[in-house]
Amino acid sequence: MTRPGAGAARQRVTRADGRTINVVRKRGHLSYCFHGCCCGRTDKGYAPAPVDTYKEEWTRRRMRNQVHLTKSGCLGPCTLNNVAHLVFDGHDTWFHSVNDPWLVVAIFEYIAAMLEADGPLPVPPELVEYTFNYYTWDAGGAAMAALPVATPDLSAGRSGVALLTHADTDLLNLRAAQDTLPADFGPVTGVALGGIRGEAQMGTLLTGAVGRAEIVLVRVHGKFGAVPGGELLREHARAAGQTLLIVSGTGEPDPELARLSFAPAHTLDTALAYLSASGWPNMRELLLSLSDTLRLTGYGARPPLAQPEHGLYHPDLPEQATLDDWEKLREGSRPAVGVLFYRAHALSGNTAFIDSLVMALDDAGADALPVFTTSLKDVDAAGDPKAFALLAGQVDAVISTLSFAMADVQAGEITAPGENVSALERLGVPVVQGLTLGGARGPWETSARGLNPLDTAMNVALPEFDGRIIGVPFAFKEQASGEARRLVADPERAARLAGITVRLARLRHKANFDKRLAFVFTNSTAKASQVGNAVGLDSAASLLRVLGALEEDGYDVGTLPESSDALMHALIEGSNYDQTVMTPGQLARTAARIPGEVYARWFAELPASQQRRMREQWGPPPGAAYVHGGELCLAGLTFGKVFVALQPPRGYGMDPDAIYHTPDLPPTHHYAALYRWLREPPALGGFGADALVHVGKHGTLEWLPGKGVGLSENCFPDSLLGDLPLFYPFVINDPGEGTQAKRRAHATILDHLPPPLTRADTYGPLAELAALVDEYYQLELLDPGKLPLLQGQIWDLVQRADLGTDLGTLLRRDHGDHVHEWDESETEDGVPVTLTEMNGPDVAHLLEDIDGYLCELGAAQIRDGLHTLGQEPQGEQLPEMLRALTRLGNAGSGGAGVPGLHAGLAGVLGLDLGALLDAPGARLNVPPGISARAEEPFQGADR
Repeated sequence: MTRPGAGAARQRVTRADGRTINVVRKRGHLSYCFHGCCCGRTDKGYAPAPVDTYKEEWTRRRMRNQVHLTKSGCLGPCTLNNVAHLVFDGHDTWFHSVNDPWLVVAIFEYIAAMLEADGPLPVPPELVEYTFNYYTWDAGGAAMAALPVATPDLSAGRSGVALLTHADTDLLNLRAAQDTLPADFGPVTGVALGGIRGEAQMGTLLTGAVGRAEIVLVRVHGKFGAVPGGELLREHARAAGQTLLIVSGTGEPDPELARLSFAPAHTLDTALAYLSASGWPNMRELLLSLSDTLRLTGYGARPPLAQPEHGLYHPDLPEQATLDDWEKLREGSRPAVGVLFYRAHALSGNTAFIDSLVMALDDAGADALPVFTTSLKDVDAAGDPKAFALLAGQVDAVISTLSFAMADVQAGEITAPGENVSALERLGVPVVQGLTLGGARGPWETSARGLNPLDTAMNVALPEFDGRIIGVPFAFKEQASGEARRLVADPERAARLAGITVRLARLRHKANFDKRLAFVFTNSTAKASQVGNAVGLDSAASLLRVLGALEEDGYDVGTLPESSDALMHALIEGSNYDQTVMTPGQLARTAARIPGEVYARWFAELPASQQRRMREQWGPPPGAAYVHGGELCLAGLTFGKVFVALQPPRGYGMDPDAIYHTPDLPPTHHYAALYRWLREPPALGGFGADALVHVGKHGTLEWLPGKGVGLSENCFPDSLLGDLPLFYPFVINDPGEGTQAKRRAHATILDHLPPPLTRADTYGPLAELAALVDEYYQLELLDPGKLPLLQGQIWDLVQRADLGTDLGTLLRRDHGDHVHEWDESETEDGVPVTLTEMNGPDVAHLLEDIDGYLCELGAAQIRDGLHTLGQEPQGEQLPEMLRALTRLGNAGSGGAGVPGLHAGLAGVLGLDLGALLDAPGARLNVPPGISARAEEPFQGADR
C-alpha cells in the first residue's frame, strides 16, 4: 500500500456539487493561528506571530508538494497564544508560544527530519517545552499510536566529540572554540541536557551526531539518574564503543559519576580542570587534550589557562579593568548600583543581558558596577563573599542575578540564619534579586503562574533565605537558529528592575527632612469601623510610634496627634470610604483630589489590556466611585511631608467578600488613582513619595490580578506600584501571605511579634490548618503535583477542628458571580461530595475562603491585646509571651535542637510528657528519686 503523500499519490474525491476531482495526498499539514482573538494580536497585549517565517521556511524548503501550510483561526486557549498544529502521517503535535522565528525554523527542521526518515519521529529536545497535549483526538479519527523510539545504527563509523551539558555557557564556549579547531578534527556537537525530557528525545539524539561521536562528554548538575534517557545513553556508549565521560557541573570530583563513565580516571580529572577554568580557550584546549589522549592524535594541548574567579566587568571598559578604571566612568554624584552575575557568563561572552541592565541603570540615573563571581559561597576569612570586596563602600544598592542562597538551606528542616545574614549586614546596602529565567520569554509571558517551579525555587524561594528583595524577570534564555541559548534582556522589565533598585539607592543620599513618605492603612471592607484593621497589630498606636521615631531622626512629620485614638478619629471624620456613613461634605473635604483630566492621562499610560479590563468592569475614567465635582477624592491625613492614606476598596456594588477574594477583579479607577498619585512627583500633580509603608497585615495590592510570581507590566501590582519602594510590617507567624507581598510587590518585609500570647491549646488544629493553607500557596508555585495530597490533609483537619458546618456556610454564601451548593453527603472515602466535584480553581477559591475565615478566628482568639511596633509585651504579658514561645521545641538540623518548656520540665523530673498530655490534671504516683519538694510545684503546674 502506498504511504500517503509518497510519490505524489492522489485521491479521488466527489465534491458536494457532484464534481469528481483528484486531490494530492500530502504527508503533513501545519496550521498556525493568526485570525483568532489572541494569536498575533499585539493590540491586545499578546506577542506577535512570526507569520513571514512560516511562509519563508515552507517556500525555501520546497515543501509545497509534501506539507500543507494554513494560516488559520483560533487553535488553542489564549493562555497558550500563538499556537501551531502539526499533523504528520495521522499523528498530531501541538505547539504553543511560537513567538520567535527560531521556533518556526525548528518546527520545519522537525518536519524535514520526519520526511527524510519517512515516518513520525519524537519531538526534538529543543521543542519539547513548547508542546502540549490539551487536545487528545487523532487527526485521522483513530487512536493515536505511540511514536517509535529510534533504534541507533551501531554499524556506522565513529567520528568527533559530543558535549551534553546542563550549562548553556558550556555550549556558547563550545561554539566559539569550534571555529579554531584543526580542519581534520571532526564534527563537534553540543546538546543542552535541560531540553531532554524523555527517552524518546535521547533516542533521537543517539541516531544522529551524538550516537556517532567517538567521545561523549556529559556535564551534569545533580544526579546522573535524573537525566532523562541517561541509561539509554550509557547502553548505547557501551554497545558502540564510545568513550563516555560523566563529570559534575560543580567542578568537584564525583566517585559515582566516575563509576558510571567509560573512560580512564585521569581523563575525567582533565575534563574537570578545563571545564572549571571555563572560557572558550579552555574549551578548545579540552577538546584537543581529549582527542590526543583518547583518539591518539597529535595536536598538542596547553594546560588550563587560569581565569579570575571574581572580577569587574563593564561594556565600556577593557578586560581586567580595575575600580580605578570604573571610577573614571562615573558621572558626578549619581548613586552607584552593583550588579552580580556568574563568572561563566563573563567568560563565555554571554553578557548582552548585563549590558542591557547597565544601560537601564544609566537611564534611571545610576552608575552600574557589574561584578562576576563563581558563587557567593566563596568567602574570605571574615565570612564575606569575595566578590563583595569589589562592592563594599562603592555602591548604594546591589542587583544580584545569582541563583540559590548563600545559606545552607535545609530542605524540610529549619534553616538557621548564618554568616550570610551577617555578610549582607556588613555590606550595608539593599540587595534586589534580578530574575534570569531558564526558559524563553514566550512561555513566561503567556503563563498565569509566571515562573515555573524550578525558576521559582532557584531564583526566588532560595534567595529569599538571604533576605534579598524580589525584583522582576528581566532576562530570558532565547535561541537563534543554529545557536546555543543566550540570556536576552527584556528592555521594559530591565527598566523596572533598574527603577526599583535606584529608588532604594537614592534613599541613602536624600536628607531625612526632605524625604516624603506615604503610609497606607488597610480598609478592605470599606467600613469606617474597620479602618486600619490589621491582624495582631495595633495599627494606629504603631503608626504614631513610628512617626515619633521618624521625627527624632529628622523627618518632617508636622504636628502629630496626642494619641492613637485622636489619630483614628481624625482619619475617619475627615473622610473615609464607608458609603453608609460618608456625607458629600466629607467627600469634598478629602485630603487630596485628582482632577479628572489628570487621571485620564495617567489611565492612558496603563497597558492596553488593563485599560480594557477596567473599562469593562468600572466604566470609562474617572469612574463613578468617590468622585466629587469631576475629581477623584482620596481619604487620608497630611503630617508635614508624610501622607497617611486609606487603601481604597477593590470594588463596589457587590458582596464585599466577593470583592476581596475574586482573583481576576481589576481595581477601580479610584484605587489605581491613589497609587499613581502617591508616586507621581508634585510637579506633575502627585504626592511624590520616596517610599511607601503599608501598615499591618494585610492589604489588597499584592492580591490584584496578575502572575503568581515573576510579574510583567500587564500585572496590576506592578503597574500600580511602579518602582516605588515598599516597606511592609507583617506579623511573623504568617509567612505564607507575607510571601505574596515579597514576590508580587517587591516588598521589604519587617517582621513584628504577634500579640501577647496566652494558652491556646484549644486551637491546635486551627493553627495546623492555617499552616497547611500557607503551605498550599507555596506548593501551588513550587510543586503542584502534591496539591491533591495536601487538599486531603486540609479536609482531615477541617473535620478534626469541627469546621464542617462552618465550611458549608462559607460555600453557600454569595461570592458575587457564583454560589456553591453544599452537599453534606459523603463518598465511600468519607469526603463530601461537593469537594470531590470541585475543580482546581474551585479548590483554590475554597482555600482562600478558609484562609480568610482563619484570619477572622485568629483575631477573635486574641485575648490579651495587640502588638505595637517597637514595644515589647508589658507587665504579666511578658512572662506569658515567653511561656507561649517556649512551649514547643525548636527542631534543628541533624537531630540537634532545643526542647520545649514542657518537654524540658518533664525530662528534668523523669516524666513522660506524652502520658501527661493524655491525662491532664490527673494525680500521679511520684517516681522514685523525685523529692516531695519537687512534687508540689509540679502538681500546681499540671493543674
